[in-house]
Amino acid sequence: MSDLVLFHNGPSTCSQKVRLILGLKNLSYDSKIIDLQSGEQHYSDYVKLNPNHVVPTLLFKGNPIIESSLILEFLEDKFPETPARPKDPEALHKTRLWLKTTDAYQIHGGSVTYGIAVRNILILKPKDELEKEINEIPDVQRRENRRDLIENGLKAECVIQGLVESKKLMDKLENGLKDSDWFTGAMFGIADAAIFPYVLRWEQLALSAYCNKKSHPKLNNWFNKVKNLPFYEEQILSFLPAPLIEALKQFSSNQKTELDEIFASF
Repeated sequence: MSDLVLFHNGPSTCSQKVRLILGLKNLSYDSKIIDLQSGEQHYSDYVKLNPNHVVPTLLFKGNPIIESSLILEFLEDKFPETPARPKDPEALHKTRLWLKTTDAYQIHGGSVTYGIAVRNILILKPKDELEKEINEIPDVQRRENRRDLIENGLKAECVIQGLVESKKLMDKLENGLKDSDWFTGAMFGIADAAIFPYVLRWEQLALSAYCNKKSHPKLNNWFNKVKNLPFYEEQILSFLPAPLIEALKQFSSNQKTELDEIFASF
């Protein structure tokens, strides 16, 4: 058994960022998939490890490490042989600002994913089962957002705000690459790992038209560079169920007219 055990979910953005750094550092780990759609993140055994009811959770020699950005920092502190963050204090500060940016954006990314796509799966569940699942979300704002988007879809305030914040993020990312090929400075590292899953999610939700090669050339070049990293297929693609990814794109495509109108409004 490995010293590292990762409780994660394949498409989960926060899980992806941790797997990217595990891949960069070539660290072996035992993979434990948490089925978010069936609510395994709320099971008592898992909540003992992660009281926030979210993924990922990393066990190191049996001790739980939670919060994805902090897991990235832990992995760098514990396994510095293959560096994933700069040593220069100014560059390190910029790297950590990107981690703060992605942490702040996380709730908006979730609203967009659920509002456009996952909602269409959730509304097929029995109402009592769905209500129980919502009530198990410990964070009040996330719980309220989930109710809002399930009821109102793209018209939900949290979804519209999520799309606004997503466009702001993409613009900020494009500007953030004006002086470097990577967000972590001279190399792929923890800032790039933290950012990549959100850009990938835009592609999965067929939103790339609002962030294309013409409007965001540096970001698109960076995105393709990450996809060409030698550990990308093992740590990202191998954990993405093709039918689910296709469903995300289809749900978005079915609402293209409404999405065009929303993006045209800001």
